Amino acid sequence: MLKVTKFRRRKIGWSFFLPIIGCAVLLSAIALRPEHQIAVRQDASKPRILRGGSAWSGGNAWKGRHGTRETSAASPGTQLIDSVTRVRDGDTIVVGLIPIRIANLDCAERGSASGDRATQKITRIVKGVQLRCSLEGRRSYDREVGVCRLPDGRDIGEILIAGGYCARWRG
Repeated sequence: MLKVTKFRRRKIGWSFFLPIIGCAVLLSAIALRPEHQIAVRQDASKPRILRGGSAWSGGNAWKGRHGTRETSAASPGTQLIDSVTRVRDGDTIVVGLIPIRIANLDCAERGSASGDRATQKITRIVKGVQLRCSLEGRRSYDREVGVCRLPDGRDIGEILIAGGYCARWRG
């Protein structure tokens, strides 16, 4: 006699998809790392890869256990051409993955009335636009310091000063 066995159908739940989702997140994080952004020097001899912010080095939470990892500033005259991915406040934007402090610009901090106005104005100016930023070779906290221009050549810092949203830095 032939014995017939029943096969149970296995339900596919979250435990099946979690490793797949984890791999997708890991691969996208690797693909979006700052090492994949290329900034071109003004002399155009060799492209130079910049590191942005402290997001990839662990930020402040890692300082006690793993030590700090200071990144050096970009060489003066380094050009960075990319789209704005975030506006932190009126005088700080993130171009690609590189945080940039707009040179010669002094805006009120976000959270104040004039700081929020400056943040809204710079957001409207740079939304969906590819900027050309000339880095000065110095850093301010986790940010490169530089002058960023719109595709038509206008300096975004000068636009904010002329509109009365920010003042010129007197440092």
